Amino acid sequence: MLFLLFWGFTEFGGPIHQRPVQDVAYTVARFIQRGGSFINYYMVWQPKYGHPKELHRAIKMCKMALVSADPIVTSLGSLQTGDCASFLSNYDTKSAAKVMFNNMQYNLPPWSISILPDCRFVVINTAKVYIKRG
Repeated sequence: MLFLLFWGFTEFGGPIHQRPVQDVAYTVARFIQRGGSFINYYMVWQPKYGHPKELHRAIKMCKMALVSADPIVTSLGSLQTGDCASFLSNYDTKSAAKVMFNNMQYNLPPWSISILPDCRFVVINTAKVYIKRG
């Protein structure tokens, strides 16, 4: 079992460390993609609340594939991978990538993961902030 912990703690008078919400979402998606199973957030506010909430909704849609004892991993290029339910990953920090997967083309922003619970339609990409209003 792998654990990942995010917290918003800083020492009194010290610098305030900030990570973009896209980076947090990428790290969580990558952690789950690599077999992680427990994430704990501490002191998380908007938009760092709404975006991970939508990310976890997408991850939950993939639960059957994620608990599979024998997942299928497909190479899409030198820095991109995918598995079904699919997490299409672009580890390149500077360049977007166009990949073909299941006879469909997908555009992957730099340093991002697109989640396709049905291996066809992207429900979230970690580089794009999703905040539900209302």
